[in-house]
Amino acid sequence: MELRAYLRACRRRWLWLVVPVLLAAAIAGGLTVAAKPAYQSSMILFVSAGTGDPDAEARRLNSYIALLTGPRVAQGVVTKLGPEQVTADQVRKSLAAQVSEGTDLLQISATDPSAAKSRAIVTTAADVLVTLAKQIAPANPADGGPAPNISVLQDAETVRQPSNLARNAGFAAVLGLLIGAIAVAIREAAGRTVAEEDDLRRLGLGTVGVISLDGRDGRGDHPDQALAEAFRRLRSLLPAITDGRRGNPRGRALMLAGSGRKEGTTAISCGLAIALAETGARVVLVDANLRSPGVGRFLSLDPVPGLAEVLSGTAHVPDVLRESLNGRLTVLPAGEHVPDPGGLLASPRLPATVRTLTERFDVVLVDAPPLNGPADAAVLGAVTDSALLVVRANKTRTADVERSLELLEKIGAKVAGAVLNALPRKLPTGHAWAAAAQVPPAELLIPLDEPDQPDAPAPVSTPPAPRTPNGVVRGRARVVKAALAAGEDEPAEPEEPEKGE
Repeated sequence: MELRAYLRACRRRWLWLVVPVLLAAAIAGGLTVAAKPAYQSSMILFVSAGTGDPDAEARRLNSYIALLTGPRVAQGVVTKLGPEQVTADQVRKSLAAQVSEGTDLLQISATDPSAAKSRAIVTTAADVLVTLAKQIAPANPADGGPAPNISVLQDAETVRQPSNLARNAGFAAVLGLLIGAIAVAIREAAGRTVAEEDDLRRLGLGTVGVISLDGRDGRGDHPDQALAEAFRRLRSLLPAITDGRRGNPRGRALMLAGSGRKEGTTAISCGLAIALAETGARVVLVDANLRSPGVGRFLSLDPVPGLAEVLSGTAHVPDVLRESLNGRLTVLPAGEHVPDPGGLLASPRLPATVRTLTERFDVVLVDAPPLNGPADAAVLGAVTDSALLVVRANKTRTADVERSLELLEKIGAKVAGAVLNALPRKLPTGHAWAAAAQVPPAELLIPLDEPDQPDAPAPVSTPPAPRTPNGVVRGRARVVKAALAAGEDEPAEPEEPEKGE
């Protein structure tokens, strides 16, 4: 993983770093505070090696340190203090010794929760060491000089050791940060997701556009206009779709599909259809997700016959078309629920239906089911001119995108590119949506949440007025700055239909 990609992953998963740091610091601080206080008693001994050889003196000092921390001195301390007071293992763990650099001074210390016991251990250990040094020292040195000697230069002094709360918490925080960083790296390696356009380019997939609000968080000054411009940019980057009948007696059919559920395919389909309709092109939006239809919910369409009835042979295409945006956008709903959507889409009537639509309209947008699921999307991709892959930012895994591209390649579908959906997972609904002011017809309005999400509330918009005979749909959801700030979640109360509709 590149450093930039890793830093982006850490920024996205900052909680994975903060939580281990806080937990580790809290645990270390709690253990430090709850631990019993420790007391350290220290003595300083003067060692006379009895020779002028510095190397010999250093070796003798090291020998005394090894003797002091060894089992013989520990057993001697237990013999003098009594086994009921202390054990040999406790003595060895509590005793420590070091030589003051450049001197013949040996500093010994003992640490214990009891101040009296630490003092008794270090004093007794010094007496045992002095006795042992006399026993192992030669009676008549070969060089005729004085015999080695150990004398107490400073009696035991006992102090309480500091708790080291800050040090322990700091070390624990660093350890927690390291654990969090490793967890982020493992998570990215195991389930890497698409976060931005560069990730798609590395997969060999060109990005047609990015659909997001200001700063990708919906807190811009004009979220309506920002979202509208995002779909207009997407429209401008699809010139082959808006060519209409120029040099071709048929329109063009574009399938929009995601790798899995909750990619926001229906939201992108509705927004792109409305943006294309603004240009004056004749656009039809087909809800081909017969298993979990969503276009009708986005555009406030009542349950009516649609594609399912056409494919089953009980209705004709002109009879089930519904108009929106004052007739500039036509919708072909999914229709009634059917027990076998896959078998219905495999019907020979599907290519004929798409051909009929391309003969009547300039652009046919097909809102398709997920690619990495049943074979519905594969069947639709085989009868459309091209496919646009919808990718949810920070959710869609790169492995799922690769599998989707392989599937499209196998069925011979032409990939028009990918659109990165960076819209929020959930947007507020309720009174703030219903109370929004009416918007001029030229302004682009789309609902933003994906209706096929079982854990997300259905988008609530201004309830549609009763439909006129020509089937014009008047109700749609819009992005409202006040709603984004309010964060309401309760459903909107239905309004009274206007008179005269």
